[in-house]
Amino acid sequence: SDYAFVFLSSILHEFVHGLFAGMKVLGCYQFRVTRNSNLFVDEEEVKNLRAKIQGELPQRHFGDAVRLEVANSCSEAMTQFLLGQF
Repeated sequence: SDYAFVFLSSILHEFVHGLFAGMKVLGCYQFRVTRNSNLFVDEEEVKNLRAKIQGELPQRHFGDAVRLEVANSCSEAMTQFLLGQF
């Protein structure tokens, strides 16, 4: 059978006014923040790496932001705001 895929970001862009009802939406931009995981696993000592990582992930804390990626359409002012937040 045939499949069709839609990006979640496309759905959010389409319905952003409904998500923030009563507010004036001035823009909608996609961005991604990459954080330092501070996850250390000695691969030689771990027989099942997948199980070890699954056990570590719920206990980890959000690390420092190390990279911010923004859409080309994102304004410089919004980029600076995001940099200040992360």
